[in-house]
Amino acid sequence: MLGFSKVEILVFILTTILVLLIFDSSFGTEFKGVDNFFFPDTAIIHDDLVITGGNIKLDGIVEGDIISACRSLVQNGLILGSLNAVSQDLDVLGEVKGSVRGFAQNINVNGKLGRNLLVFCYTLDVKPDAEIEKDITAFCGKMTLDGKLGGSLKGGVGELIISGVVNGDVSIEAEKITLMPTARIEGDFKYESEKEAKIESGAQVSGETVWTEIDTEKEKKPKSIFTGKSIIMEMLFLLALMVTGIVLTLIFKKNAQQAKQAISNYFLKTLGLGFVFMVCIPIAILILLITILGIPIAIIALFVYAILVYIAKIPVATFVGEKILKALGKQGEPSLIWSMLLGLVVLTLVLNIPYLEWPIYFVVLFTGFGAIISSQRRSVS
Repeated sequence: MLGFSKVEILVFILTTILVLLIFDSSFGTEFKGVDNFFFPDTAIIHDDLVITGGNIKLDGIVEGDIISACRSLVQNGLILGSLNAVSQDLDVLGEVKGSVRGFAQNINVNGKLGRNLLVFCYTLDVKPDAEIEKDITAFCGKMTLDGKLGGSLKGGVGELIISGVVNGDVSIEAEKITLMPTARIEGDFKYESEKEAKIESGAQVSGETVWTEIDTEKEKKPKSIFTGKSIIMEMLFLLALMVTGIVLTLIFKKNAQQAKQAISNYFLKTLGLGFVFMVCIPIAILILLITILGIPIAIIALFVYAILVYIAKIPVATFVGEKILKALGKQGEPSLIWSMLLGLVVLTLVLNIPYLEWPIYFVVLFTGFGAIISSQRRSVS
């Protein structure tokens, strides 16, 4: 059974604070959490920027990296490092010297990227004025490429339309592919699809064109949520997490209530907080590992981090379970334990839905992580 002693709680708090202090003091990282934030073109941040909020517009200069979780982000300035964002809408209109990594519903790129573009989204639109020096790796529902790509295009999309220039290879899996008359691929064009790509007159492919046909009958067979082997493992993991959740809820009832309340009242803020901490803490741990004196703290922080990742489902499950019980007509405040148990069952089923499991998993993970951090911060405040 997994439980936290008072010493472990103290270690967690001190480790988290120390890790963030070292990360902050060594690199001058600026942390901001706001509902709406406008960064004017006259402003300059000389180090990294970590920001969460509702609607964010960045017109100034950031000399380091940006880590962001928000509802919408418009980047119209200059970033000398890389941009890492989780949002509903992401617009990259300015210049990013490094890479852009985005997890969003809609992503629009119409600026200049010095390195790579990595995205998980529903729609990706690389507009005519966009210039990406290296590669695009995309996993999305629909992608249009109308700009200039210096490297290669790879990944998996539902529909792909290319009307711009790709100086490298195209290696993609898609349901539908169209090369417009203005499309130019300087390397090989290799794709997997149910049907042959539509190549308009005027489109150019300098390298080899290879079509790998997907067996439509095989692909269209419904994917089972559980296989014979995995159902046993899923049940074991579910039971283990239920036991863990019961123990933690009984020991830390106040924290469990606060974590659930954080999700209910400040969902986006909790999601953003979880994303920021999940990214920043591993970076800080790596920094600590470089120094001899920091190695013991790094090991402790890594252990605590792994535990938090494991139990991140629990507060989200409690929130989901409570909502279901209230929808079913439960009078009064539902039990935290019964809410948690019902929520874990529901999440286990939802997280095994084909093609949706990973996006849902990351939302659950970030939100649960943020809720736990939020509850701990309230406890020590």
